[in-house]
Amino acid sequence: MRGRNTVLLILLFLASFTIVYILRSGPNVLQRLNQPEADHRDFSVHAHEVHITKPPSKLDQYRQGYPDPHNDTVVLPSKEAMQKMDQGALGDLYHRYINSLQIFCRKVIRLGKLDDGGWDFCDDYRFRPRNNCLVYSYGIQFDFSFDDAIVKKYNCEVHSFDPSMKVGDHKHGQNVFFHATGLSGDNNPSRGTNWKMRTLQKQREELGHSKRPMDVLKVDIEEWEWMAVPQMISSGALDDVRQFAIELHITLNIEPDARKYLLGLSILKDLYDKGFRIFWTHRNLWCKFSPRNGAPQRSGCHEVSFVNINNFN
Repeated sequence: MRGRNTVLLILLFLASFTIVYILRSGPNVLQRLNQPEADHRDFSVHAHEVHITKPPSKLDQYRQGYPDPHNDTVVLPSKEAMQKMDQGALGDLYHRYINSLQIFCRKVIRLGKLDDGGWDFCDDYRFRPRNNCLVYSYGIQFDFSFDDAIVKKYNCEVHSFDPSMKVGDHKHGQNVFFHATGLSGDNNPSRGTNWKMRTLQKQREELGHSKRPMDVLKVDIEEWEWMAVPQMISSGALDDVRQFAIELHITLNIEPDARKYLLGLSILKDLYDKGFRIFWTHRNLWCKFSPRNGAPQRSGCHEVSFVNINNFN
């Protein structure tokens, strides 16, 4: 009798343990217990197939076409479609686009001053400057804070350009070389000031950098960008640039006309098609204007930072 009671106690204990285990493990245990053996075989085959087929990375997905299927921000229509839009529609499109981000940078850092003179760059491993990095910095106005900071951070070779400072070519500091040359859409001296001007393509040729990839290009040249950037795009001089920071001056204080907005949008579309994605944008409130239609004030100047998804580590 005592032996039978012992057996019953053991069976009761095992039954209680099994019930508690199932309740704590949830319905997945019952599903696995009830799943036919064939299902297990099928699952193993499918799992093996999925493991072999490596899913595309986010950057690969960005290359799959235009419009970008993974970009829920503003997508520009064709240039032909934009040419049919009036000034109001072009203005709305420009300001929506220039204030939208298109790619996520996990680590945005400020190089140089916190106020005017500093610039925002992406320090993610995919885009940060590499060893033996090369930087071109256009528009200095005696403020080398950005140029000095990027040397300190990455030990890059930096070439600084500004024809308006009335000083000759010289070595500013460790790895920073100053050139009294401006950036333009041709290689002719500027009218009135007679500054030495070069296209990006020609400047790279003269400094022996035609075949050396450029890690960072910074441009702040007070409206000269509208002449310089189209030539940079058409010549291919931007193709190997990995990060591009530029201040776009669509206007300084009056509302732009349709022609100016169309020029800005066309350049932004060309940059997008070249692989440049906005990861940071900042309104410069120094240049602002009030639209004629009574809409809220808008900024006419934007500091925009791009990464090139065709060039990454």
